[in-house]
Amino acid sequence: MKIANHLDIIKRLCDNNCDTYLVGGGIRDMLAGQEPNDFDVVTSATPEIIEELFSDCDVKTVGKSFGVVLVNGYEVATFRHGRHSGIDDKNCKVYFAGSINEDLSRRDFTINAMAYCELTGEIVDDHGGRDDLKRRIIRFVGDPLERIKEDPNRIIRACRFLAKLGGEFDLETRMALIENAYMVKGCVAPERIRLEIFKAMELATPSLFFSALYSIGALQYVFPAMDMCVEHPHGEHHAEDVFVHLMRAGDLVDTEDQLLRLAMYLHDVGKPKAFVERGDGTFVHHDSIGVDIVTKELKDLKFSKAEISRVVNFISVHMGTVKNVSDKAMRKFLRRLGERNISFEEFLKIRIADRAANRKKQPYTVDEIDVWRNHAFRVQKQDIPLDVRALAISGGDLMKELRLAPGPEIGKLQKYLLDEVITEGQEINTRNSLLLLAKKKFNEQR
Repeated sequence: MKIANHLDIIKRLCDNNCDTYLVGGGIRDMLAGQEPNDFDVVTSATPEIIEELFSDCDVKTVGKSFGVVLVNGYEVATFRHGRHSGIDDKNCKVYFAGSINEDLSRRDFTINAMAYCELTGEIVDDHGGRDDLKRRIIRFVGDPLERIKEDPNRIIRACRFLAKLGGEFDLETRMALIENAYMVKGCVAPERIRLEIFKAMELATPSLFFSALYSIGALQYVFPAMDMCVEHPHGEHHAEDVFVHLMRAGDLVDTEDQLLRLAMYLHDVGKPKAFVERGDGTFVHHDSIGVDIVTKELKDLKFSKAEISRVVNFISVHMGTVKNVSDKAMRKFLRRLGERNISFEEFLKIRIADRAANRKKQPYTVDEIDVWRNHAFRVQKQDIPLDVRALAISGGDLMKELRLAPGPEIGKLQKYLLDEVITEGQEINTRNSLLLLAKKKFNEQR
């Protein structure tokens, strides 16, 4: 029999008297009426038996001590359980289990502790997962404290699953999460928190994820600045506090760009600090303050340099305005966006979400948005350079004519020339005109 999918794998294992089931998130999603992203296959067969039964396939044992084998790219795991000797998932010795029931008892939440036999239709649900899924309850399997100590990242995962289901915590689970929230700091690798954040950005309402983190006291260990926004006054221009505004704004951004969405959940986190520093009830420069704060917090969470740059660039322009501006002002703003690798459409998403999240103001109308979009399009068609590479004189020309060595001085001159062209228009974008301007600027600086 040719192995074409996971069902073929299950059939061959079952035909050879190996108990085999689908488990985990795929079953949860299937029972919830959602399209499963993937299926995890577990079986009573040991890695050696799996290798023998599928000798005609591409078989790779990726973790024999953990009982994991890849069959034509599909992951097949032997029933297992673990014995923990300390806090976190690394202090665990894995043993092969004798049954699917024993395997399920080691899993994190009841909604993830169900198994399904695709050949017979049998569902193994020893921990009430189906009922919890129906009632949208997040409940640990067995002793909540033990499950958390086995892997403190389950604190973050619990909040993500609550947001995924739009549900609530079981009381015992909630109390255990509150009691152990401090373990997020120091006991959970920042890289794993980062991954949970990205997964949360794919949900319909990630605000539930951040709100759940706050409700159990864990948000302060993930995004401290966001935590400070809860119930912080937002001034006379808003009817909601800063945290509520952030949550509304982020939920209004689609899931296509996870970093833009994350930026909207963080775009105003500089306001509490700006409020204190100003001392006059305003939030002047909260955008630049927020850039510094978010840069540090994302760096602490091991986001990449490119990811951090993308998020903070969005935050840096969220206060920009293109309403009733001149062509010159529009050109300068488009250049600012270009320097940050942000499209005008992305900027519009930011402004639309920011405005719609303000309960005191009416959302922008379609007509207003179309006016700004058409203005930007018209300015872009004017063929005026918005980038130094479009200048009629190159950095090499400037070095030759001014007898300068490569260095920051050339970049500053190019930036000055671009500003002049944007201000005065395309007519001065000639080699001679720009060279005269460059020589004059250079002599003034000497």
